Amino acid sequence: MIFRSPIHVLGVGSLGKLFAHSLRKCYPALPITLLFHRPSLLEEWKQAGQAIEVVRDGKSEKLDGFEYEGINDGKGEIRNLICATKTYGTVPAMEPLKHRLGPSSSILFLQNGIGTIDEVNSQIFKQASLRPHYFAGIVNHGVYQTAPFTCVHASVVDVTIGPILDKGINNQPASPLIESILGCSILAGSLVTSEGLFYIQMKKLVINAIINPLSAIFDVQNGQVFDSPTISALIKPLAAEISAVIQAIIQYKGLTPTADVATLFTVEGLEAVVRQIGVKVAKNSSSMRQDMRNGRRTEIDYINAYIVTQGRSLGIDCPLNSKLVGLVRDKRLLAESEAVEISKA
Repeated sequence: MIFRSPIHVLGVGSLGKLFAHSLRKCYPALPITLLFHRPSLLEEWKQAGQAIEVVRDGKSEKLDGFEYEGINDGKGEIRNLICATKTYGTVPAMEPLKHRLGPSSSILFLQNGIGTIDEVNSQIFKQASLRPHYFAGIVNHGVYQTAPFTCVHASVVDVTIGPILDKGINNQPASPLIESILGCSILAGSLVTSEGLFYIQMKKLVINAIINPLSAIFDVQNGQVFDSPTISALIKPLAAEISAVIQAIIQYKGLTPTADVATLFTVEGLEAVVRQIGVKVAKNSSSMRQDMRNGRRTEIDYINAYIVTQGRSLGIDCPLNSKLVGLVRDKRLLAESEAVEISKA
């Protein structure tokens, strides 16, 4: 039997549950600890029978055997951490764990948007030499939550993982955490380079930065973003702003993208990708729309606001993205006829 290093999971939303459940199914003897960052989660966990339920193709599967603890209660070093909290909740949830994480730890961030790791570094792990090793995952599985510890694995796709290199090193050491995930067939994981991960992150950022805020402020399903002539007219100017920022970041980082990657990040390339994805997710309701409908905080600060901030630092103005950030933050809903006014931002 191969000994696998214990794994802790911070954030038990849809992705946290999917990864914990999948790893438990693949490795029945693997110690997996759920870290609860809200006191109410403990009661919900008990009500759920201390088990995680995942539904695939209409069939329910409950797995137990998980350890659990509050983020302020545990002791001992954490060597392998999956962080699946909301972007804006990452620093508050990880702060109580900082004394348990160090250079021998690996953290896999599974989140929408970009900018979380910068906040973790500036607010928690300020000294580079004492930081854990960072990885980020781009999850293409379709999964949504139906109860505190139940989720539906609606579409089985894959996950792409890559290292985040911020210590001036060229390679990350082997990570038991990543090895366990890559060895779990349910998750269908693959490993890419840091540069490869960056391109994939940028591609997903573009999709989220266009579909999410437009579906949210006009309160429509994803497909209507493309079907409505007035809303869809905003796609190209948004893509133009984002394309300029991404190309500037690539140049600033000194990256050398292939011809195909360079073409992807042109205005035409980004618009084509977004429209292609739009067909696949036409009947879905974006997470940002759901958050606005339910009065919850959105992740706009890590999507469009990230683009605006990066653009500003590189001398690129992004007025349309700025307008969307303001509308989403104010939770302001618009009629489709008002789309023309936004384009005059």
